[in-house]
Amino acid sequence: MESESIRVRFAPSPTGTLHVGNARTALYNWLFARRSGGKFVLRIEDTDLDRTKTNYEKQLLQELAWLGLNWDEGPNENDLGEAGDAGPYRQSKRMDIYATHTAQLLAEGKAYRCFCTPEELEEERQLAIAEGRPQVYSGRCRVMNKFDIKENLLRGRTYSIRLQVPDRPVRCHDAVRGDLEFAPEAISDPILVRSAQGGTAGASPGTPVYNYVVTIDDALMGITHVIRGDDHIANTPKQVAIYEAFGWTVPEFVHLPTIVGPDRERLSKRHGATSMTSFREMGYLPEALVNYIALLGWKPEDGKSEILSPDQVVLAFSLERISPEPAIFDFEKLNMLNRHYLKLATPARLAALCWDYFGGLLPEKEETSDAVLVWFFHMIAMFLPSVNRLGEIPAKAAFIFHMDPNLARADHNNADIIASESSRRVLSELSSRIRTKPGPLTAADFNTWMNEIKSATGISGSELYDPVRIALTGSTLGPEFEMLIPVLDQGAALNIGIPSVGQRLAAFL
Repeated sequence: MESESIRVRFAPSPTGTLHVGNARTALYNWLFARRSGGKFVLRIEDTDLDRTKTNYEKQLLQELAWLGLNWDEGPNENDLGEAGDAGPYRQSKRMDIYATHTAQLLAEGKAYRCFCTPEELEEERQLAIAEGRPQVYSGRCRVMNKFDIKENLLRGRTYSIRLQVPDRPVRCHDAVRGDLEFAPEAISDPILVRSAQGGTAGASPGTPVYNYVVTIDDALMGITHVIRGDDHIANTPKQVAIYEAFGWTVPEFVHLPTIVGPDRERLSKRHGATSMTSFREMGYLPEALVNYIALLGWKPEDGKSEILSPDQVVLAFSLERISPEPAIFDFEKLNMLNRHYLKLATPARLAALCWDYFGGLLPEKEETSDAVLVWFFHMIAMFLPSVNRLGEIPAKAAFIFHMDPNLARADHNNADIIASESSRRVLSELSSRIRTKPGPLTAADFNTWMNEIKSATGISGSELYDPVRIALTGSTLGPEFEMLIPVLDQGAALNIGIPSVGQRLAAFL
């Protein structure tokens, strides 16, 4: 197939947030389109009126854009129209198209009306269970004569429209699993349209079902490769049968492996965050997620590379490298990749991403001076080596904005250190020196004074530095003094409520 004719699609339902599985489906479709020079189509499956929400659709578009998965055709991100010639790209706008194709199948004798009631279908099912047969529809309405059909329609009876599946196996090819074959009895005569009704006053065309509309959409939009999760394998034979009924070319199917948690159960909220919204709010970078999600079922040719930028993944991606085995979601690996991309991010970008995490502690960003922005970046940079994601920084940085000496003293980990005579002497010596220094302290000032105190008192190592760290931060653990001291005193000079080194020591003493 010519690469320029390759067309793939991502067709989410706006009934919730974009979770890991759907994000991977979107990513693999996008990667294949970009690698092959084909087209990536976005189609919204919004026929579930009870669960479809406008805000979910808007959020879906935003999350795809945030991940960098730009689409060639589909709804515009700004909600103004659509791009592409194969629309509409929302199923709710395509009902007339489905009705036209249903009329065609009925006219050609490839579909029929089924007037069986739910009670009759349940009775059939129970009989099949009792006799050990497959629980499929018997097809008894296939042979209903046209006079009975007309009478039922005139009486306004509710009916479904079923596809008449030929009595032969349904076959297709899957790029991951090879040739697939499904016995006709495993498919039965699938319903295409539900809850249609005859009569003159209350006539209704009914509601077309998922397998029917998705097949029509894929065919009319020229989709050449259907890349989706393996939970759709059961839908495949029904869709192939619909393709064949219309005489359309069956696409290449690519069923992606299940994503599971460390317990090998299907990934769910009990394993932790699963939605792109949650990952974004927690402070994961989109390039880290794209890198990691790409590896959930696919490997580059060398089988070892793990750190791949989006551009590198595009160049390396191929359907042949997708595995049918379940993919285990490993938060540690995601964290490792996120730490890598945090190191590569620019100061301005990190500061912009982190600002909202400190709401209430900082002025409005639009009203903030350049000096505050520069200080803010140095402050968060101090914590970057110790976090997996940006959302962890506020807890680590809490002492920057408020240091409670009473809580520091009450911490049992600090008790023995604070109680020692050497601690009192070190803090007193340092405090007396700070009182003589005008303006913000520098790391050089601090190092000079600590060396003087060491020489004067003979106190060294942890006995020298731990009490100072407790007085300034509330803990013996934290950033290096070379970074901490200027961040504290430069922050204090900005009049944004940051206590200085001297103020912290005075309060502690």
